[in-house]
Amino acid sequence: MGKAVSVSTEKKQGKSAATKAAVPAPPKAAPTERDKRESLDAKARILSRRKRVQVKSTGEGSKMELDAMHSDFEGWSAQLKDAFGTTSHDFMARSMALLGTAMQRSGNGRAEGINAGLAVVAGVRPENETEAMLAVQMAATHEAAMSMLDIARGNGTVPAIQAAGGLAVKLLRTYTAQIEALAKLRRGGEQTVRVEHVHVYPGGQAIVGNVSNHGGGGGTQQSGDQPHAPIDPKAIAFAPGSPVWSEDTGRNAVPVPGRER
Repeated sequence: MGKAVSVSTEKKQGKSAATKAAVPAPPKAAPTERDKRESLDAKARILSRRKRVQVKSTGEGSKMELDAMHSDFEGWSAQLKDAFGTTSHDFMARSMALLGTAMQRSGNGRAEGINAGLAVVAGVRPENETEAMLAVQMAATHEAAMSMLDIARGNGTVPAIQAAGGLAVKLLRTYTAQIEALAKLRRGGEQTVRVEHVHVYPGGQAIVGNVSNHGGGGGTQQSGDQPHAPIDPKAIAFAPGSPVWSEDTGRNAVPVPGRER
């Protein structure tokens, strides 16, 4: 009796699952006018960009071979050399091998990862082999960083999350440093732009130029901007009989050393 109930339940569940699978998905909503305009704009921008060179792979793992996407093998080879900024076939082939190793996930060796790496390198548009090596490193570093973040997200243990997350942070910092190195290489070295602000308040005087301190005093001097005319005595004269106040009238105007008192 128990078996009959069990069989009956399984049949009902199977029938219910088959019924659910047979129900067609509801049709998707039609694109709005704005969607249509933005789609046309996106297509136009894609057509204005350079098409990235791609490879076709046959076989898997160590038996995988790369081939051209079309019948013009010579033109395809020229596209690959241009993507790596070189005229050397050996440099291009070596860079492709390194890129393929770095972009493989789980050792599958599919062309998808290689083509993704090629898109990164071609997007950098290296002008020479040095820039191409940096581009390959950037693609490999980004791939490794994303792998570490994936491991940290999928692992429930705190030590594993800390280890993978910490390595991901280091890789992402390395990626930023690689971008800065490429930018510095292209602009031909380090450039420093210094901006100085001079504030002049009412009643004050501004000195523009190199100000130097010649020692012996606490002030600064600058040649070319010093007033050479004598000071008018009237500007500092006092009327006869006018007292000159000090903070402490009980003291001498000028301190006298103890042995001279």
